[in-house]
Amino acid sequence: MPFPKLGQAIVVGAVALTILGSQSHAGTITGTATYRERIAVAPDATLYVELQDISLADAPAVTLASQRYALTGVPAEYALNYDDALIQDGKTYAVRGSIYHGNKLLFTTDTVNPVLTRGGGDTADLVLVKVSPKATVSLDNTNWTAIGINGDVVEAQRPPQITFEQDGAFGGTGGCNRFSGQAEISGDSLSFPDNMAATLMACPPELEEVEDQFLAALQTVTRYAVAGDSLVMLDAGGEPVLKFVRAE
Repeated sequence: MPFPKLGQAIVVGAVALTILGSQSHAGTITGTATYRERIAVAPDATLYVELQDISLADAPAVTLASQRYALTGVPAEYALNYDDALIQDGKTYAVRGSIYHGNKLLFTTDTVNPVLTRGGGDTADLVLVKVSPKATVSLDNTNWTAIGINGDVVEAQRPPQITFEQDGAFGGTGGCNRFSGQAEISGDSLSFPDNMAATLMACPPELEEVEDQFLAALQTVTRYAVAGDSLVMLDAGGEPVLKFVRAE
């Protein structure tokens, strides 16, 4: 009778898929996030937690996992799942946290919170510091290298870069073609023109894909926030669409 054997094979296959699926995200980092200021959490605030590979001091941190949580109070608990196949004993990993109210960055970690390797465990209690509201950090005369597009890590051999000059003038490369234009910047508001100038060279497919995603993401930007050597560009919904690190 073939039917019982077929049914048994389906059941075995389903069990195998379940096991494999559980193995692909077998790791979990837990902890809390808080800040020292005795102020209430802003309505509709969100906590954004990332697991990063910070092994190379002269290279951007690589985000391996991230999660956003609704935040109603502090300390707030979090549980961040990651693929343990990405973790290597010889590397260094840390958890970073940020608190946003809409598209405005309110708090962020400013110290390293090591986990997983080199004596680090699978817990990290984060203490965030308040971002100074006194003045928006100017983008004038700054250079940035993209490390994230729409939540995905940029792994291109030549990542996109952007340079801001005075009064919103900008230029850069998507990894293959160069572009330039005039951005509208007011406070922390930022928008890029639809008709920016760009070269039209033929690009390798892997670079062209990243470049297209980068240029498309630029068109959705409405706000930005700078914290130390990190730049985040956000869309109208307050979601980070582009992440950069400062370049020399």
